[in-house]
Amino acid sequence: MLGKIVVIGDVMLDKYSYGDVKRLNPEGPNPLLHIHHEEYRLGGAANVAANIASLADSCDLIGMVGEDANTEIFMTACEEANIHLIPVLSSSPTITKWRFIENTYHQQMLRVDYEERVDIIGYQIEKISEALEQVSYEYIVISDYNKGMITPDLVHMLQTYAREKWARILVDSKPYNYDLFTQSYLIKPNFKEFCQMIGKEIENTDTAIEQAGKEFVQKMQANLVITRGKEGASLITKEGTYHHIRTVAQKVFDVTGAGDTFIATVAYALAHGYTLTQAIELGNKASGIVIEKVGTAVITKEELL
Repeated sequence: MLGKIVVIGDVMLDKYSYGDVKRLNPEGPNPLLHIHHEEYRLGGAANVAANIASLADSCDLIGMVGEDANTEIFMTACEEANIHLIPVLSSSPTITKWRFIENTYHQQMLRVDYEERVDIIGYQIEKISEALEQVSYEYIVISDYNKGMITPDLVHMLQTYAREKWARILVDSKPYNYDLFTQSYLIKPNFKEFCQMIGKEIENTDTAIEQAGKEFVQKMQANLVITRGKEGASLITKEGTYHHIRTVAQKVFDVTGAGDTFIATVAYALAHGYTLTQAIELGNKASGIVIEKVGTAVITKEELL
């Protein structure tokens, strides 16, 4: 890989239970799902890292994990995906999302979340800083699901590192924390998140995106890309240029993790010498491919080709 990438953020373990519904539950007014197989996948920031590793053969990942049985499953999944995990130990369990899927129509019937928010604290940030100093990363991908990993103190440390190492910070953040990322290289919300960031509803049109996006870019001093669902993606640069890329998806099974695939592909492309516009085009293509899959999925080089 031409540029070294590290992903930092809220890591999760996704569990999928697949089964068939043949009758109603005799114990209550709901379907009875007969499970025939189960699988685990990496979610959240770990899904970003998995997508990068799928394209680039490996990726470094920093995230908080607990000391529970799911943590062992999570760490094994990272190894299998060629992810070098730098774990930050937490008093809470590793975040796990358990989805029950009806197999015939690939419909999600129920999701169960195991999570307890615990914010990262000083000594943990120091450990991360020490780990970062061992490598001169060129790209830092922040994957913020607002679960406690990304805090003002951590972001300040990452921004200091980026200035010293000439690294670029790419951000996929929930609206709650977006104002932490002033002067990042790229901020990537989806359309709904962007409306929440600017505090008003706008139309999902090129003209409205350009107007609101220009103001946002001037405020944040960062390039902005907005993923717009079936409308594709729009890039507004700090130089004042606009680029609208249309979606390439033919059918939609599941949008879970599409944003992770988008930002991962953009980071991979930038690290391999693509321009920002070219990287956005490739990210849009990649997310259009994964939404045709069921559940949290990764993109491969073969699929992009």
